[in-house]
Amino acid sequence: MHHKQPPAFPSVPAQQFTRRYADRDAIIRGTLFPELDLPFADFENRTHLPQTPLTELMQTDFVCHELRLYLNIYPSDTNAQALYDEYKQKSAALKNEVLDAQTWAKAPWEV
Repeated sequence: MHHKQPPAFPSVPAQQFTRRYADRDAIIRGTLFPELDLPFADFENRTHLPQTPLTELMQTDFVCHELRLYLNIYPSDTNAQALYDEYKQKSAALKNEVLDAQTWAKAPWEV
């Protein structure tokens, strides 16, 4: 027997971009925005990431991704757009740095 349920009316409050996690914390927490950080079953990720150029690039690209998602919903937020532009430039510089380091690194089998 199938019971008809009334339709659901989900409600999502408008996001306020008032504060953000530091880059290294954002990638670990899985979000740039503390108000969206809802730990599952009180589990808190306390992973420690080494501070290397590659890790910094990963953190920077994560922030870019989070800001792009935010800007998809709030395209007129000029502060978020300026921050996104800043991080895109930082990402490009870090990619060059990481690629240069990889180019000059010896392969493991070379002595």
